Amino acid sequence: MGSTKFPVFPSLFSVVSSGLSIVCRNPTKRMRVNPDTCLKKQLMNAYKLIAYLFICGVPLLLAISCRKDAPSLDEPRPVFGDPVTKPQGQPVGDAVSTVIDARGGTLWFHGAVRLEIPPGAVEQPTAFGIQPITNTLDEASPYPAFRLTPEGTHFKKPIQVSFLYEPETGGHPQTRMVAFQNDKGIWCGVSTALDETQRQLTVETTHFSDWVWFDLLSLRKDRESVGAGGTVSLKLLQQVLGELVPANHIDSVSLGAMEDIGYWGAEITVSNWKIVKGPGKLEPQVNQHGKFGYALYTAPATLSEATDVEIQVEVESKHGYISDRTAPNGRRRLGKLVLLTKIRLEPDHYFFLEVDGVRQDLSMGASGAIMGGQITVGGANEAGVIVTLSCRGSSSGTYPGGIDAGESFILLSVPSGGTLRPFHNVYVVCPDTHYSGVAEVSVTGDFIEGTFTGMVYYSDQACGYSSSKSVKCTFKIKQHSFIEDYGTYKKAIHVGLCAPDTGPDAVVA
Repeated sequence: MGSTKFPVFPSLFSVVSSGLSIVCRNPTKRMRVNPDTCLKKQLMNAYKLIAYLFICGVPLLLAISCRKDAPSLDEPRPVFGDPVTKPQGQPVGDAVSTVIDARGGTLWFHGAVRLEIPPGAVEQPTAFGIQPITNTLDEASPYPAFRLTPEGTHFKKPIQVSFLYEPETGGHPQTRMVAFQNDKGIWCGVSTALDETQRQLTVETTHFSDWVWFDLLSLRKDRESVGAGGTVSLKLLQQVLGELVPANHIDSVSLGAMEDIGYWGAEITVSNWKIVKGPGKLEPQVNQHGKFGYALYTAPATLSEATDVEIQVEVESKHGYISDRTAPNGRRRLGKLVLLTKIRLEPDHYFFLEVDGVRQDLSMGASGAIMGGQITVGGANEAGVIVTLSCRGSSSGTYPGGIDAGESFILLSVPSGGTLRPFHNVYVVCPDTHYSGVAEVSVTGDFIEGTFTGMVYYSDQACGYSSSKSVKCTFKIKQHSFIEDYGTYKKAIHVGLCAPDTGPDAVVA
C-alpha cells in the first residue's frame, strides 16, 4: 500500500518525541486501523498539540516555539478571535537611509528605532531604510509604525530591530511587544526581548516589512483633559489573538481586534480602580464581559487652576506570558500589573508662566482677542509680572518667533528695582537680528488656547543682550477685549509697548 506524504516540521515532531506522545487508538473498540488514517490522525493531533502549546493558558501568549516548560493541562485553553486585515500605513515625515555592505553596520531613526545588521547578513552593498508610517494596527495609538527596507529580501543572518520608548510612555512595559504586517495585511506578534532599564524592545528577523510595538493590555481614555464638572470615560482593552498562522511561521501569531478586557473570561481579573493623585470622583463600571473594565471620572464642580489627576487600576493575568528570550525560561510572566493614566484638569480661563522653571499664575489678569488679523493674549499678577504674546495671524497654527506674518512676538515685563524690566524673544548681534521660541495656538469657538516656549532677552545696549530667561506660557482664554481697568496690566502695556525708554531706568507712570 502506498504511503501518503505530509509536510514535516522538525519543531512539531520534537514536541512529540519529548514525551508528549500521541497514540492512534480507539479506546472503546478493538479494530484494525488503516495505517494512512492513523498517520493522518497522528499528524492532525500533533498540529493541535502545537497550537495548544503555542498559546495554551496564555490569553496574551504570542510567539511560542517548542519550549521545555510546556503549560500544565489545568491552565485554560486559549480563546481566539478573528485575524484582522488592515491597510498599509502611509508615510508620515522623512525617512532615513544608508548603504551597508557585507561588513555590517547600524542605522538609527531619531532615537526611536535601531537596525543592527551583522556581518554577512548581505553580500552586496544594500540600501537600508526606516520610514515612519501611520499605525494601522492601533489607529488610536500616538506612536507611529515603521516601514523597514529593503522589503522582499531574505537576509542571510538575523537582523536585530530595536524600538525605544520614552519614560513617560503610558501603559506597562511588561505587556509590551513587537509585531510586523504580513503580505495579507495581517499584523503578527513576535517574540520580543524587553530591556526596561534601556526602555527598549528588540526582535530578530530575516525579512523586512512594516513593524510596530504595542501594548497587549492598555488603559484608554476618551479625553486627555477636562474642565470643571466634566467627565472622562476610561476603559481597559486587550489585544485579541487571531487564528494560529501556518506552521512554517510558528514563531508568530496573527492579531485580531482590540477588545474590552474580559474576552478570555476568568483568566483576567480587574480590581482597585482609584485616584492616586488629584481631586475628583471615580466610578468603576462593569463592561460587556462582566469585568470592571470601565470607569467614569468626574472633575470637581469648580477649578481654580490647572492640575493633573493620576488614576490607576490593577489587572492580574494568572497564566499570561510573552515569549521573551531574555526572561526566565523564555517567558515574561504578566502576573499583577498596575496601569496608570493622567487626566489634565483645566479651568476655562487660565494663564500660567514658567520663568527658568519657576511657575507663576497670571490668570487674574489674563485676557485675549483676535483683532486686525492678529491673535493677542496676555496675563498679569499682583506682583507686577506681565506677559503679552502676539501672533501675526488669526487662525490655529504654529507661529515661530518673529515680527512678520505667521510669526510670534512676546514681551515679558519683570519688576526690578522699582521698575519693570522688559524681556523680548529677540536680540541683535550686529548687524543681524535673532528671534527665539515658538507659539502653538488653537482657536476653538470663543476660546484661544496654546503655549509659547522659548528664550527672552533683556538688552541695554545696541548689540547683544545683558541677560536672558527661559519662558513657557500655557493659556486658555475666552476671547474679549483686553481688561482696561486692571491697573497692573495697563502699566505693562504702557511701559512695554508705548514708552520710548524701556531700559533699566524706565519709570512706570
